[in-house]
Amino acid sequence: MAVLVGWSGSAEGAAALKRGAAEALLRDLPLAVLDLSTRDDHGEAARGAVGALVDKPSSVEVLVRPENQDPVDALLDAVPGTKAQLVVVGTRRRSPVGKFLLGSTAQQIILGSEAPVMVVKAGQEG
Repeated sequence: MAVLVGWSGSAEGAAALKRGAAEALLRDLPLAVLDLSTRDDHGEAARGAVGALVDKPSSVEVLVRPENQDPVDALLDAVPGTKAQLVVVGTRRRSPVGKFLLGSTAQQIILGSEAPVMVVKAGQEG
């Protein structure tokens, strides 16, 4: 069992990581961080973000999104493997037209996840 965070290297990803780490501590669960970024660094940027935030980064499992897999699918596929009790993702405000044309990643995760999902807005992760 774990708290699973979708991390992207953005302000939204940082907010999700901060809140996910707090939830893992609160629930006394391990933290799993899925690197959803497009970087080709095998999760090193995610490990750096974790190290800056968590006292014992070695206790955090950093997963890397499979090459060419959609971020939503990668996160949903990681839920059973990590036995996630909670999925934490960041979101940003989009216009109604933007939502219509592109859809909402957070909405897809909420609807598709087997575990409860917490959506965090950047700047409000406190």
